[in-house]
Amino acid sequence: FPPGMGKDKGTGGKAAAAAAKKDAAAVAAAKEKGVEMMECRHILVEKHAKALEIIEIINSGKMGFNEAAREYSMDKAGKRSSFPFPSGGMSLTFLSHSGLLGWKRRAELDQDFWHAALDIPEGKFTQEPVKTQYGYHIIKIEGRK
Repeated sequence: FPPGMGKDKGTGGKAAAAAAKKDAAAVAAAKEKGVEMMECRHILVEKHAKALEIIEIINSGKMGFNEAAREYSMDKAGKRSSFPFPSGGMSLTFLSHSGLLGWKRRAELDQDFWHAALDIPEGKFTQEPVKTQYGYHIIKIEGRK
């Protein structure tokens, strides 16, 4: 959880605790039934400290996950793509996939990435960077099959 979440007094803390329990149950059920595919987004950086900085930016609300992926990720899945119009002078910028890797099977992903992704509730992202041979990932899970 981001700093302060789940530690509030009163009903906010109880609601956050209930949501965390529900997320944990969903993750456990997904592991138990065997997940074949996951729809993943990620932000890939070289340094652990940079990944932590990006997590803080997202948690603070200064930037959303997709925007952070476009801004910071080394992976082209998170970058902007600009295409010039044939007539020249102007270009069209696509916000690309915002870190979207799409639906991936276990064999298509680094195994450290896959195992970390199993622990992430749908719609949430890692609060601790995941180290793989490619660098440090902030992983968000959009769905599971």
